[in-house]
Amino acid sequence: MFIDVKAMTERTAPGPNNRHAKLIFDRHTISNAPMSMALFRFEPGQAGQAHHHDTEVEVYYGIQGEGCVILDGEEYRLTPHTALYIPPGKTHETKNPGNEDFVFLAIFGPAVDLDFIRNWNA
Repeated sequence: MFIDVKAMTERTAPGPNNRHAKLIFDRHTISNAPMSMALFRFEPGQAGQAHHHDTEVEVYYGIQGEGCVILDGEEYRLTPHTALYIPPGKTHETKNPGNEDFVFLAIFGPAVDLDFIRNWNA
């Protein structure tokens, strides 16, 4: 299955941290997919809430800009062509401390439902 991510609709989370995402695929778009994938874009100063995934691994892959990920209290800088493996159960929070957009790919395994992105404003 070929997916043109550039042509996909970007959705925006409700405030106060209006981060943006493109849902690339999950179990709703590809039946029995073993993973899910989304492209996130954080504007300068934006942050996501600290959270964890009970049973899923999450991998971040930096594409543009610089982001800060706090993983169980330790800070990691994500830049283009760097990756961060986030094990299940580990609390993580993502921020953009820079002055340009931070864009990264998030890959979840096993697959998760990314309905929260579907419900964001287009």
